[in-house]
Amino acid sequence: MRKQQSVYEAIFGASPQATAIFGADEQLRAANAALTSFMDSIPMVLPPGLRLSEFLSAEFWRGPVIPVTGYGPNSVSGVYLVSHPGGRNIELQLQTTEQGDSFVTLSDALEEVADRNRLQDLIATRTRQLIASEERLSLIANEVPAGIAHIDKDFTILYANKRFARAYRITPEQITGRNAYDVLHPDTMEHSSRFFEQARRGMLVDFEMRVKLPGNTSKDVRTLLRPDKPSAGEVIGFYLVSIDVTRRKATMSALMQSQKMDALGRMASGISHDFNNLLTVILGNLLPLSERSDSAAIREEFLEPAISAARRGSALTKRLVSLARREQFDARPTDIGEAIREIYSLLQSSIPSTLKINLSQKAPLPAAFIDRSQFEMSILNLALNARDATDGRGQIDIELEPYVLPAAEAEVSRLAPGNYVKIAFRDDGCGMSPDLAEKIFEPFFTSKTGRGSGLGLSMVYGFVEQSNGAIYVDSTEGCGSEFTILLPSLEIAPEDYVGHVWPETEFCPSDQNERVEALGIALIVEDDVDVRRALCRKVTSVGFTVLEASDAEEALDVIGVVQGITTVISDIDMPGAMNGIDLAHRLSALRPELKVVLMSGKPKPSDKQVWPVAVPFLAKPFTQDELLSAVGRRSPDTRTRQEIRE
Repeated sequence: MRKQQSVYEAIFGASPQATAIFGADEQLRAANAALTSFMDSIPMVLPPGLRLSEFLSAEFWRGPVIPVTGYGPNSVSGVYLVSHPGGRNIELQLQTTEQGDSFVTLSDALEEVADRNRLQDLIATRTRQLIASEERLSLIANEVPAGIAHIDKDFTILYANKRFARAYRITPEQITGRNAYDVLHPDTMEHSSRFFEQARRGMLVDFEMRVKLPGNTSKDVRTLLRPDKPSAGEVIGFYLVSIDVTRRKATMSALMQSQKMDALGRMASGISHDFNNLLTVILGNLLPLSERSDSAAIREEFLEPAISAARRGSALTKRLVSLARREQFDARPTDIGEAIREIYSLLQSSIPSTLKINLSQKAPLPAAFIDRSQFEMSILNLALNARDATDGRGQIDIELEPYVLPAAEAEVSRLAPGNYVKIAFRDDGCGMSPDLAEKIFEPFFTSKTGRGSGLGLSMVYGFVEQSNGAIYVDSTEGCGSEFTILLPSLEIAPEDYVGHVWPETEFCPSDQNERVEALGIALIVEDDVDVRRALCRKVTSVGFTVLEASDAEEALDVIGVVQGITTVISDIDMPGAMNGIDLAHRLSALRPELKVVLMSGKPKPSDKQVWPVAVPFLAKPFTQDELLSAVGRRSPDTRTRQEIRE
């Protein structure tokens, strides 16, 4: 016990807290060194026999002693504040044990006040930071492009940001506290209730759906549900985040449509090459046979219909090739209003008088950078389509106006925002279903049983795409259709248009008699034997002596051996290391005096840097006049109206 007491006395004496011990008789029993030092700093002296009541009196401290807490007759503890005349404020803390002993500790009240002030400042700082954090979170929650809500397990909306509430045309304050069944559309709740139930069970849920909103509107949204789990682990609700994906889905749909049309165009380009080779062989054999036939009945009944059908096949192939968007596109600044008015008379002559055309222009139009001939053909195709949709009775409304394309709409259409010319082509015909409206621009698709090639609207789509514009269709069954075309004005066109511009070739006109004159030696380079035979017959018929080669390497060998070759007519696509374009470049370096003509069943390549300078292009199948024009022996042929119609 003595050892233990000595330990306590050592601890008491070494304590940094100024402490005095009074016995049950209120007599001062002990004071540690910290208390003696504290009293010396005042300065004051603890007199012998000091009693507790004296120590807590105003007379001892020569100043007021104010009870702060815990004072009273039966109090065993308390805090007193002493205002010492020296200007220091001293805090006395009293604690009485069950045995009646009392411990009194002294400390400088300024330190305590400073500590309390620091604590209050810290609390105030943390409060301001918390408020700022809540304001930032509220700002973020209200400004993010998503609807956010907190819903409890009974489907009561505990919180909703502005975007979520605005979708239902109310404020966050008005929506808070309401049940989701009273706010969301019944169809929305029916579709999403099973997902809500999964979230209430603690699952992470993501789904997409179309929600119905007030005003008979709807949106495609992607919704994320996250359960609300406090520290106890029980799910008490869930958080809902809805992201509007209507624009993204529209953009993806437009992109897929564009990719589909591009793929169909590339396929059409590839098919056209083989098909035109077949037509070259067919026409190359039918035309000489027709010229040599002695029977007018055979020519009229068999040969001429076959030749006409082959030419129609050639025209159809050229229309099909236009889908590849690689053929010549002669874009020039064009007054759309003037172009429409010029074709107006042609439209009226192409449709019955029972179908009325109304043309209106709301404001002066900027010029557009387009191929005028293709534009006129597109308008004619739309008019003929409207004629069929109305059965020739009703009216067509064509409205022209300048249009400023906003950024949001431009993103969906994959266009540049800016100034456009808007053409609305509207009819009051039978209209279309949504499924049919999605397919009308596809090649060979037609709803006209037994008539129509299915290429008219595909050509319109191809023209608009080439013009860096956009086309939309809005149609309802029984209520007609409206086609809207946007064409970029010159204000957003490039300063120097870089398009499909072919190198010009100067042709030397000659008399018709030159057709039968000897034109020199021509080398035909073609890998298909049947096509080469038909070409040789045609080239021979215009006055050339003909040599043949199956590929570019063989052609170079023939040119190196045979003297007097003046013209080389080569296919572009051939087997081997060199194609026709490579051969033309090689001959330009080796024999610049040779006349080189390139031909193909595909569209002419659009890369001007690759195409040899001053080399004409022949599209298979070609006529004798086109051949003579290409080799510079006469001006381009003007075909008869019968040939154009075919």
